[in-house]
Amino acid sequence: MEHNIIDLEVFRPATIGVNGDPRQTIVGTELVTFPNRDGMRLVGFHDYPNEGLENGRWMIVLPGYGETKTDVIATSYFLAKNGFHTLRFDYSWHVGESDGDIISTNLEAMKNDLLSSVDYLYRRFRSKEIGVVASSLASRALLRAAREDERIRLLLNLVSVVDVRKTLYAIYQEDYFDRVKRGVRVGVLDVLGFQVDADSFLRSAIENGYDDLNTTMEDLKHITAPIVFFAAEKDEWVELDDVRRAVYACPGKRRDWQILDGAMHELNENSEVARKTLREVVRYAGFFLFNQIDFNGIKQPNLREIGLRIRKEKKRNKLIYATSKDQEREFWKSYLENYSFIVNVPDYWDLMALVYSLLGEIKSCDRILDAGCGIGNFGTYHLIRLLYAARNQPIVPSRCQSPSIHYVGVDFVRAAIEQARRTHTEIEEEFIQRRNGWSAQPLINRSYGLVDLDFPLPFQDNSFEKICCNLVVSYLRDPAEAIAKLAKLLKNEGTIVVTSLKPFADLSQIYRNFIKTAKSKTDIEEGRKLLSNAGRVKSKQAQGLYQFFSEEVLTNMLKEAGLHDVETYRSLGNQANVAIGTKK
Repeated sequence: MEHNIIDLEVFRPATIGVNGDPRQTIVGTELVTFPNRDGMRLVGFHDYPNEGLENGRWMIVLPGYGETKTDVIATSYFLAKNGFHTLRFDYSWHVGESDGDIISTNLEAMKNDLLSSVDYLYRRFRSKEIGVVASSLASRALLRAAREDERIRLLLNLVSVVDVRKTLYAIYQEDYFDRVKRGVRVGVLDVLGFQVDADSFLRSAIENGYDDLNTTMEDLKHITAPIVFFAAEKDEWVELDDVRRAVYACPGKRRDWQILDGAMHELNENSEVARKTLREVVRYAGFFLFNQIDFNGIKQPNLREIGLRIRKEKKRNKLIYATSKDQEREFWKSYLENYSFIVNVPDYWDLMALVYSLLGEIKSCDRILDAGCGIGNFGTYHLIRLLYAARNQPIVPSRCQSPSIHYVGVDFVRAAIEQARRTHTEIEEEFIQRRNGWSAQPLINRSYGLVDLDFPLPFQDNSFEKICCNLVVSYLRDPAEAIAKLAKLLKNEGTIVVTSLKPFADLSQIYRNFIKTAKSKTDIEEGRKLLSNAGRVKSKQAQGLYQFFSEEVLTNMLKEAGLHDVETYRSLGNQANVAIGTKK
């Protein structure tokens, strides 16, 4: 997959410094491109310290599997602020700007791209001392690269996957490596959140010796460079004992490992752990590459500068990967066709329950807007709760002529709206039949509309008591503006609940929670389809088209929209942030 390099003013070397003074540049950044050994184009960024290009300290900062060069800015800037030059680049056959699509990815290709980046640094900068920091599955590729090329003088491994076979089994509860060895086709499969040609990925891992702990230990035995492992105490995908065995497979004394207390496989789950780990990365890099022993002066990069750089690169990615509305509509039409099973996932049901409870008591004549309703999952939950509650305590008219609540579902995919309408109608009809014509008058009036939240909304201000916007704002072109428009639709004392996947969401955790309670192989297969489906969204997020929001960002967007009493919660297996606000 080829992309054009966009050379805009905002993407030239950074000149932001302390208090905005360009003379006090903290980190400079330049766009670089170079070929890998197969002639494919790799695209990256060279981040350099304020003393300029003469310094020869180099660290390659590898994105994790399924990540782009933008995802490792914090690590790169931390090193650059402390005097290192860094190179971060997108792999070929992966997400990001480099050639190839992730459907064809494998560990051997990642390894070859790393060796190509070493070639590039030797050729262009005549670098002699090069260290590499990598995380998760990328660490496995790093170990093989260091075995093959002694120019890699230091390996820093963050939450490294040391047994690929065991990690995949821990997530999917099936030994796909065994299936491939027996000649059983796997096909396209979600691998850690991204759809790949699993037969090719797994076969390559077997043939090239990446598949289990024994092959990892064999690589380690042949590495002469210093090696450090950082292992997360609560890593559900990597066993601490396996990391320990890997560490002690390293020859000599140039090895170390640290257990990160309270950390999970995704280090950014805990910002404090992430900061401490990056300080250790700088410390080890300085010690092993340059015999630096004074670590009291380790500097933390300017968080504002990191944030600005991330926004610039995401803006750049949006320009590169921009899609039309028709393309987006087709994407979501296809996505939602495989989404109905989500209501069987307990973590998703918990999210629905939380949203419902936060919206508060629903009274007769209330108008409820389901903004971005999709196939109507929240409407389904809302309808079932109201119907069953009304069996014993029917809603009585209190302040209007009709006792009915009015549910309004809107989405920009016509097929999704039609499915939502059918589902809600079937539920209500089935309930009425079971209650022997219990209600001559509908308890809930329902209406649906084809509405794009990126455009002006076809409702009057102050027209809804409740608004739900569930797992939608991340996919809009201007999320803050959309929330502001929705806030205007609320009546005084009205409530809105907005949800988003959190940054660095681990969607495989939701699947793992589900298979613990799955009742059949069919359920497990449906769960895998959902995980693969979610991988399509994650790919777009990696390209910068979608963005997931932290509690802080969601809170700020609701407050900036004029909402009060804003609070945030976690749900969906701890992978989604939920914010509530009230209009006063």
